[in-house]
Amino acid sequence: MRRLFFLLISAGALSATAQTTDKMPAKISSSHDDGHLPRWVVDVNVLGGALTQKLAMENSAGNYLNGVNVNQGSLRRANGSSFGFDAQGGYFFGKKRHWGVGTGVMYLGQAATVQLDNFHVEFRATDASGNIYRQVVTPNQPIQEKLKISNFNIPLVLKYKNRLSEQWGFTADAGVLWNFQMKNSYTANASFDYEAIYKYSANPGGVPTVYDNSPTPNTTDFLITKAGYLATDHNGNVGAFFTQQAGLGRNVGLNVKPKTNTGTVSYRAGGSGGLFLQPSVNYFLSDNVALNFGAYYLYQWPGNNAKSGYTLTKNMGEYSSVLNNVSRSWDQSYGLNVGVRVFIGKTRKTLSITQEAINPTNCGLTDGAIVLHGLPPAERVMVSYNLNGSVRPAYGSMTDANGNIRLTELGPGDYSEILVIDGRDKAIGAPVTLVNPVLTIASVRSLNTTHHDKCDGTITLTGLNKNKYVTLDYDFNGVPQPPNNEMVQMVGEDGTVTIRHLCPGVYTHIAAKMNSCIAHTTDVTITAPAAPPPPPSVYETIDTSKLSSSIYFDPGKKTITKATRPTVEYAAQKMIEHKEAYIVVNGYADNSGKADKNMELSVNRAEAVRDELIKMGVSASQIRVEGKGTNDPIGDNKTAAGRAKNRRAVLTLDIITMEQHRR
Repeated sequence: MRRLFFLLISAGALSATAQTTDKMPAKISSSHDDGHLPRWVVDVNVLGGALTQKLAMENSAGNYLNGVNVNQGSLRRANGSSFGFDAQGGYFFGKKRHWGVGTGVMYLGQAATVQLDNFHVEFRATDASGNIYRQVVTPNQPIQEKLKISNFNIPLVLKYKNRLSEQWGFTADAGVLWNFQMKNSYTANASFDYEAIYKYSANPGGVPTVYDNSPTPNTTDFLITKAGYLATDHNGNVGAFFTQQAGLGRNVGLNVKPKTNTGTVSYRAGGSGGLFLQPSVNYFLSDNVALNFGAYYLYQWPGNNAKSGYTLTKNMGEYSSVLNNVSRSWDQSYGLNVGVRVFIGKTRKTLSITQEAINPTNCGLTDGAIVLHGLPPAERVMVSYNLNGSVRPAYGSMTDANGNIRLTELGPGDYSEILVIDGRDKAIGAPVTLVNPVLTIASVRSLNTTHHDKCDGTITLTGLNKNKYVTLDYDFNGVPQPPNNEMVQMVGEDGTVTIRHLCPGVYTHIAAKMNSCIAHTTDVTITAPAAPPPPPSVYETIDTSKLSSSIYFDPGKKTITKATRPTVEYAAQKMIEHKEAYIVVNGYADNSGKADKNMELSVNRAEAVRDELIKMGVSASQIRVEGKGTNDPIGDNKTAAGRAKNRRAVLTLDIITMEQHRR
């Protein structure tokens, strides 16, 4: 059964292969509709493949008189080959003519080999002198019969056909068989050893022989066997011994071949049947002739063939084929078939059409069309089709004077199952896909902003369909922009649309959408004029190193020494030039005297510097004073020189603006 499943799967694959056709052939014809083909068909196929068989034997042990140690052996059959033909006539019924019935004749010439293993018999026999003895028969090797089989059958099948296209189709025959002849011609390679065992029993009337039916012969028996002879004479001539005994009328001999090793065995009629399956792919040469390429599977069960009283051999030279003891045979034949299919009768009128696809003129419009040519002129026909897999209502339409029909008001999509029916005739169109014209942007141009802090840049897209609304989309500096009123615009008469009010930055993923169409363009960078340079900073115009010199005072005094006055004068000049800056004056004292007096003295010294700066024209709001007392000494207060360094005022320039200073 696994081979049957394999054949079914192979048939499905062949059928799928046959359905692979061009999506849009130049010419579509309805003649591949099975309803147009004749109902009568003749199939002739050549078959070739393998043969497998399973055999069962009748129990023939009881056919050997008083048998002992009988082993009729085991019969097995090697795989063979099968070649032949089948010829069928068939009739298809129904409107579509897919199903039918058929019958005919099938012949298979087959070859196989059967082999009998482990055969051995011992039974009661009588020799030519009337002596009863025990006959022993053993083959010298497994017995093989090479068979040539003539296998005739009458099939009764259910037939299926489906023409898938102008050139390709699929058929399958399945049904039952009646076998009216299975003739086996055989040639055997058999050879046997015929040995004998005699048992003597004394009585007043003489010394007659009796049958020793024990499994193991008695030690007093007369053994005309190879083993018995060699046991007493290891170097003796066994063949000469057997020849001598045969001359005395005893049924013994070594390597004896049958007088006839060929013959014919036919299985008996009655109860012999089978099953048949034959899927094929068809290639049509015309509407009336097609070639078949496929596979076949044959399963047969011939009836009981065992003969009454069958024995393989008893006497030297006798031989009866092992097939005469077969009680049941199960045969399987499978392989490939090649043939021809002829449709008999007239084909019905067919329609043949060509197609022309006209895409919509603009994205989203439904002004596309499919024009069908080759129909009868000025006739009313029914037209139907599927759009994107959905069935559209059928409608009636008139063909024009040239036999054309125009399917109008079509939008983009997949149109399939296009069917035109004219009375009983119909034409099937190939699938058609209508597409929108490609929406393109011919070029892009941009204008930069007029000032670094303005958003008056623009991006203009050209080459779009004029007087059509488009939706604009873009990212600004990597951020998708939300929809707004300017995102939907009508394309101008010149085919342009402009995105306005753009700030400096990078614009990416720029797209124009029109219905289901979308066009992209390159990235654009909007730039701005360079900003004016900032005014020089205080540190760029003031040499702060000239302010770093300390302003020294005499012990206990708050009067600026003459030597450090140039520092104060330079600070006053720069403060007048830079009204946006201010200066910090920190006063210090040495550690002579009390701490509170020193703190007061440090404040007085800072104020003395401030007063001097004000006299020189510096605004009081540009000066801040602080007394530090004896903090942060820069000299050693234990020495006079160190204390002189600590009696000082230090100027620090700050670039914070006056407005910040006031806060």
